[in-house]
Amino acid sequence: MKLSLAAIAQMCNGELSLGSNAELIINNVVIDSRKVMPNTLFVAIKGEVNDGHDFIRDLDLTNCAVIANSNSCIKLPNVIYVVNTILALGLLAHNYRMLFHIPVIAITGSNGKTTVKEMLKSICYKEYSEECVLATAGNLNNHLGMPLTLLQLNEKHKVAIIEMGMNHSGELKYLSNIAKPSIALINNVMFAHAGHFNSLIDIAQAKGEIYSGLIDGGVMCINVCSQFASMWCESVADKNLKIIKYGCKDSSCYISDYLDNNTIQLETITGEKIIIKLQILGAHNYDNALSACVLALQLNCKLDNIKSGLEDYKGYSGRLEQKIAFNGATLIDDCYNANPDSVKAAINAIVNLPHPHWMIFADLKELGKWSIDAHKEIGEYAFEHGIDKLLTIGDYAQISNENFRGEKLHFTSNQDIVEYCIRELPKTATLLIKGSNSMNLSEIVRKLT
Repeated sequence: MKLSLAAIAQMCNGELSLGSNAELIINNVVIDSRKVMPNTLFVAIKGEVNDGHDFIRDLDLTNCAVIANSNSCIKLPNVIYVVNTILALGLLAHNYRMLFHIPVIAITGSNGKTTVKEMLKSICYKEYSEECVLATAGNLNNHLGMPLTLLQLNEKHKVAIIEMGMNHSGELKYLSNIAKPSIALINNVMFAHAGHFNSLIDIAQAKGEIYSGLIDGGVMCINVCSQFASMWCESVADKNLKIIKYGCKDSSCYISDYLDNNTIQLETITGEKIIIKLQILGAHNYDNALSACVLALQLNCKLDNIKSGLEDYKGYSGRLEQKIAFNGATLIDDCYNANPDSVKAAINAIVNLPHPHWMIFADLKELGKWSIDAHKEIGEYAFEHGIDKLLTIGDYAQISNENFRGEKLHFTSNQDIVEYCIRELPKTATLLIKGSNSMNLSEIVRKLT
């Protein structure tokens, strides 16, 4: 980014304070005052715990600037006053993105959106080179993280891969209309954040909002195997969009064969075939690879680059990440986050790994009225699909424990689980660790590896 302060004020519909250096060049935007350096724009956000406005007077604004709410009563130079700093950040990101005439890919889904993003990034590194690809870092996929990602665009980038998350209706419409993607894809619809919705259809409609911001002539990638495919198509019937269908025979791309050793064959509508040997666990990743392939084809990526990009992808931290436990046992770190469907997918993914199969399971959050039934079902599913011993923590996970018919224990602290595993975990075991991120299972992973 190389924008003057005056240009930024105009792009976020703000007003410069008296004495400001309108020609000051800004090349970085942050929402953490500790990251402010010369030529940085700090956007003061009022959060649940801290208010960024409280840190403005600690900054040396000689060579940097601030976006602040108009009612903040901060009378300093190099301040841009706006009605709402969060909305101003989004508006700035939108107007900045529109300066670039490159493909912008938007990806969402209940499960696997980060994996699809990382797979596509791996392909695009082959196709364009690393410095030419902008992709969402980590899980910066919300109303703050996504605009900050767009503001990292520069003249070297040839493609932007943007992950979009949501847990309420209206969020994806907001994000999509900021990013104005040229290509968008919904990876799947499952019971994630279900506590904020009344039904799976409501979740699907909220996911469909990602298509609302597509540029004129943009591309909707629709998995025709989804029960919601026709609903999504109908929702944008009045727009000038291209619909690319995938997932079944005679569509743009589909899985035409399942081979041994984590290998699949993808086939395009023109009959071209790609055999992909994945390096990551889980049959659900076959569908993730298909989604990444469909997007890559829309970018006109070479088939050789699609193949090598998918085969080079080695997984993402905390997502079915295979590690060695303290005693040599196999530890599967899948504790980044969880919902009912991803728990089942993780259980299925370890079926061919060494026995016995142990599982540490913690509460799933944001399930609302479905919380009790979902946790009951997970206890039953774990027993029926090969978990030999279940170790649980959390009030809802205790329900899973009660409905698990095999060997089981319930704990009141992560440390108690660690101490038990150090004493009892067999060297030949596979230990799956799964639960919502807020349950802090990562500390168990650290202590057992």
